[in-house]
Amino acid sequence: MNRVAMSLPLALLLLAGPGCSRKSAAREEAGNHEHGPQAPEPGGGPVPLEGIRGLRLMKVPEPRLEARWVPGEAIGDETAQALLSSPVKGIVSRILTAPGQTRGAGTVLALIQSPELAHLKAQWISAKARLSRTQADLAREERLFQAGAGARRDLESARSEADTARAEEEAARLGLEAVGLKPGDAGASFALKAPSGGAVVAWKVQRGQGVEAGQELGSFQAAQATVVRLELSQPGPQEWNPGAGSEVRQANGRTWKARLEGTPSALTTDTRRLSYRLRLLGGPLPIPGTPVEVKVPLERGVYLPQSALQQMEGRWGVFVVEKGHAAFRPVKRGAEVKDDVLVLEGLKSGDTVVAEGAYLLKAYQQKRTQPEGEEEGHGH
Repeated sequence: MNRVAMSLPLALLLLAGPGCSRKSAAREEAGNHEHGPQAPEPGGGPVPLEGIRGLRLMKVPEPRLEARWVPGEAIGDETAQALLSSPVKGIVSRILTAPGQTRGAGTVLALIQSPELAHLKAQWISAKARLSRTQADLAREERLFQAGAGARRDLESARSEADTARAEEEAARLGLEAVGLKPGDAGASFALKAPSGGAVVAWKVQRGQGVEAGQELGSFQAAQATVVRLELSQPGPQEWNPGAGSEVRQANGRTWKARLEGTPSALTTDTRRLSYRLRLLGGPLPIPGTPVEVKVPLERGVYLPQSALQQMEGRWGVFVVEKGHAAFRPVKRGAEVKDDVLVLEGLKSGDTVVAEGAYLLKAYQQKRTQPEGEEEGHGH
């Protein structure tokens, strides 16, 4: 009886084992009939494309040298920038030039209504009138003295008054010239003029605002920008050498030819990037600080739609098609140019790749490479 009891579980176990195996095999076979053949790991065997819809194939084109537009900044000589200020106290009555507008030397940029300036002008007019009067008195006394009708004391007194009036007139004239005005041109307002050809970079005051003598009103760029600076992340373009030509453009449609002056030997300390300088050729040139874009060449290689590249297990690659099957092939990915991406290594012209729908193959592989226990929840 004990032998029968012991042999029964053993028999059940033997029967259950083959049954479970047959059940798993049947489930796997059914799955194969439903989804197609087992997909390989990334970079493994090919996947049959029969029955998979939504794919578009393309031939890999010949390698070419492309370029992209990178933001930069027009810069000039820092010593060419000047501060705008009023030498007299007053009120800003008019601002005649907007920032960025090119103006010639001597162009009036703003007007300052100044009671102080009017007082200086009045002092000069009064001193000039007194000088004229004392000079006339001196001339009369000299004629009387020469005719023997005048006293020497009166002549010396007239000369002293004339000398005093001349000194007062000169002092009043120098007061006006000290604020940059000729006595004859002075009035109740001060005309702030461009110190040279260039443009106002920015104003720090507005119309109706009171200002003090010597207060900074704005900044003026006396020289035009002749250099463009831009920064690129590593690695820099391999085929971009000093002397190479390029193009620079501004948002308003203006364009310039440019020449690369040199290649950086070290990274910038703040951004840890490569800083490049290009010399603008021809004019009219922009003012410093103007944002621009520079046409930067990329590495030579083939360009594919971004949808063609997929990342699997940390590797970028494409699905290469041969004889109705697609196999994942790792590639070296470069920069993006609009809707395309640069492929530096891993493909040759003439290869057939999946240009659209590659994500379907990626999802198919990921699904079919999951362990059966995770997919079915079976412990065997």
